[in-house]
Amino acid sequence: MQGLIQQNATPNNATLGRLLVVTATGGIPPLAQQLAQQLNLDTEAALLAHNLPHIDPERPYAAALVITEDAHLPTTQLVVQWTAQAAKLGLNALVIDHCHVCDNGLPLDGAILAQPDESLDMLLGRLATLLDLRKTLNGLASEIQRLKLLNEPLGSHFAQVDEEMRLAARLQRDFLPRELPQVPHLRFATIYRPASWVSGDIYDVMRLDEEHIGFYVADAVGHGMPAALLTMFIKRALVTKRIEGRTYSLVDPGNALKSLNDDMIQQDLSSFQFVTCCYGFLNTKTLRLRIASAGHPAPMRINKKGQMTELDVGGSLLGVFPEQKFETATAQLHPGDKLLLYSDGVEVAFVNEGPDEPLRFRKEFGSLADLDIQTMCDKLVQIIDREEGSLHPQDDVTIVGLQLDNP
Repeated sequence: MQGLIQQNATPNNATLGRLLVVTATGGIPPLAQQLAQQLNLDTEAALLAHNLPHIDPERPYAAALVITEDAHLPTTQLVVQWTAQAAKLGLNALVIDHCHVCDNGLPLDGAILAQPDESLDMLLGRLATLLDLRKTLNGLASEIQRLKLLNEPLGSHFAQVDEEMRLAARLQRDFLPRELPQVPHLRFATIYRPASWVSGDIYDVMRLDEEHIGFYVADAVGHGMPAALLTMFIKRALVTKRIEGRTYSLVDPGNALKSLNDDMIQQDLSSFQFVTCCYGFLNTKTLRLRIASAGHPAPMRINKKGQMTELDVGGSLLGVFPEQKFETATAQLHPGDKLLLYSDGVEVAFVNEGPDEPLRFRKEFGSLADLDIQTMCDKLVQIIDREEGSLHPQDDVTIVGLQLDNP
């Protein structure tokens, strides 16, 4: 203690500054005089109910001493307000709490709390510590103020970025089908859940002619803005039908993916970006399916008995190897069948039960296989929402499902 006091003393007994003594009556109690004398401080009185006196930058206060002696005044709120105001102006305070100000758990900004039964030496130590830390505390206060000033343009910048991302998400959704084709005895349902504002997934379901419905799910590597921009390119570059004069021909799924791959290679993208895609079309009269895949998860077929099989269709990634060929697979569907096309985000959306367990999404597909396609998709969304980490998904999730009804 003596070391702290001596550290603040000067050989010629000149004062080291002013101690602002704040009480409910505006007086300077003997205890305050003792503390000030020991620390070579002048005293100046202030009323707790009044605002902080003007601080002369040439003669700033070394500290404030707040003594709550009068329990008949609304002291608690006054002390909280006064210390908060003082802290904003860089003045720190020692509060000697006669009236149990902090029993209500209210914070005191920039203040050290002391109990009235503490010895003079303890109070001297607390006040001396406050004086020693004044420069540090004031420096921190200045730094906080500087950060607040920096935060204003940063806040404006982030608000602008947020608005731009909202617009980008809205624009990307405009590239998705606004409504699904209405075809007798054929129903579609979709799930589209970006991991962030925008998605690296894209899908479409479109009527190709009177007898054929085309559909695809594509997944650009990663997610976020770069992947989202690539999905818009895919939307425009995937050719499903060629028109020559008054006639047209449907592009076989394998050839459609080959053309898309060639277009991506031609673009010579500046960074290594690739895409997976599964595209097929269904003859609505014969129920004959033609489908091709480029590094995409295998489509899941569910028959009317709820039995699941993955279609044997595969191929390399898009945008990696030039002159790549993609095989078209065929499958005969039947009334009561369902078909699911999905991005690989589905595989990580469900938390697996263990490293040796099969991917859990297959189990969830199987448990819902008897439901109609729309209810099945709705239930899958509910399950995903209950999964651990669903608020911060690892990847985009997209599913396109179709169901063949009995004629």
